[in-house]
Amino acid sequence: MIELSLYPHQADLRDRTREALAKHRRVILTAPPGVGKTRIAKWILGASANREPGPDQSGLSLFTVHRRPLVDNASDSFGEEPRLRHGVIMSNRKPAYGARVQVASIDTLNSWFLDGGQYDTSLTFDLIVWDECHSNHSKFARFLEKHDAYRKETGKHPAFVIGLSATPEAKGLSDIYRKIVLGPPTQWLIDNGFLSPFRYFRATQGQLGLLVKRGDTFTPDSEAAAMAGLSGALVRDWKRLAEGRPTVGFFPRRQHAQEARLELEEAGLRVAYVDGDTDDDSRKRVFWELNNGRLDYLCNVQVVERGTDIPAIACVQLCVAIGSVSRCRQMIGRGSRFDPVKYPQKTDCIVLDHGGNIKRHGFFEDDPLWSLDRSKGSGGEVATRPTIECPHCQAIYRGGKCRQCGYEPTKKERKGQGLEFDGTELIEVKERRKGSRTAKSAEDLMLSALYSAGRSGRTWKQAVGMFFGLAKKQGSPEYRIPARVTVGGHTYRMLPFGHNMSGRRVDMLFPFTVERGAHGGDFLE
Repeated sequence: MIELSLYPHQADLRDRTREALAKHRRVILTAPPGVGKTRIAKWILGASANREPGPDQSGLSLFTVHRRPLVDNASDSFGEEPRLRHGVIMSNRKPAYGARVQVASIDTLNSWFLDGGQYDTSLTFDLIVWDECHSNHSKFARFLEKHDAYRKETGKHPAFVIGLSATPEAKGLSDIYRKIVLGPPTQWLIDNGFLSPFRYFRATQGQLGLLVKRGDTFTPDSEAAAMAGLSGALVRDWKRLAEGRPTVGFFPRRQHAQEARLELEEAGLRVAYVDGDTDDDSRKRVFWELNNGRLDYLCNVQVVERGTDIPAIACVQLCVAIGSVSRCRQMIGRGSRFDPVKYPQKTDCIVLDHGGNIKRHGFFEDDPLWSLDRSKGSGGEVATRPTIECPHCQAIYRGGKCRQCGYEPTKKERKGQGLEFDGTELIEVKERRKGSRTAKSAEDLMLSALYSAGRSGRTWKQAVGMFFGLAKKQGSPEYRIPARVTVGGHTYRMLPFGHNMSGRRVDMLFPFTVERGAHGGDFLE
């Protein structure tokens, strides 16, 4: 086994993933960008390679990705000390099929190993790790179906599968995976120095009234129209709020990005541009230049959205209108990596939002409630807590005083944005209407808070805060934590104030919150 050191939260996520894999065979490991999902997978693959294969096993494992450049990224990661011996299945590479671990892109696997719809090689895998599993899911599903059918013919068990994703939301995921294993809450990772803090600014807005929603995206034509003519404003906003920060800008179309590039270059910036047609070597060079201070700004169109590791990024400029919370988190997540030793100049990451995305989807710290059950709507639903725009500096924040300039908006200024402040939390001002729904009981709100906390990896203390927030929101600030709640005929005691297990995660205390019918634990009566 390779001696790969992990942080305690990484080791915990590794152990819970292996436990879930043994029970469910196919699971998704989810955590925000920058947590080290590939590093955790490296440990698991190394452990698999160290075991003696059984009679129904091949002894081989596979790490597969959705784009060719990510093959090099994974191979480079596996080649770092402690080295994980592996082969690369890709054209213009010398194969090393004797290695217990292989790395390949899904397109290469489907092209080389599937012939006329049949699996056309004796090479099969006991364990498959599928990176960015929310992307190109249908391609992986096709490969897995033929791969497992061949293994069955040859007397081997179906492959164990681990999907890796920061945003496990895609049609068909539940056809393969049985459980989502949640990583630590994003805010905890930021508070403990593992991810970058963020600051948000409402930059010059596009013509958002032109947007047309279709499903969880805006139509390409309407997004292009909404973002047209912004290039001059985005340069002014960048120079005012983010000058000197290595920046990646997201644009809806090549024309928008090229226009912005010209404006940025005229302003004296060192700028590069990438899109889907940029060759792999040019992409790698540009990413290196941005990461090492040779570039100021990278204009990109649908390239730097996922699987891109550029830790120096200290500003994300959203010159796009994003309909999907998953895509929004992937974009902002490019600035989440944090290494104060290698990049001491990066103390936080600024988000300049031109498309109303923060108001639409909330902060990067707001963990969505990921679910494999698409019948409940979007798998990544997130309840966006109210935010306020500072009248002085345009920063977007929550609470009383602005974190950027220290100004505290007046009651009138808050009300002008439809908000009130109760001393701890911003509250939307809503007109009370006759015939409103009956208020939920304290027990009902407690269950809602438990389910939300359990599915988002939060602790009991955080669930208590969510309960009081829900009570206040429905106009029941007098509610207190109930002594007991009942779920499916099972009664659970709630933790009293100051209990020594208050810092534990809700999904560990009350397993029914993440797995239907999983009743048990110390608090079941």
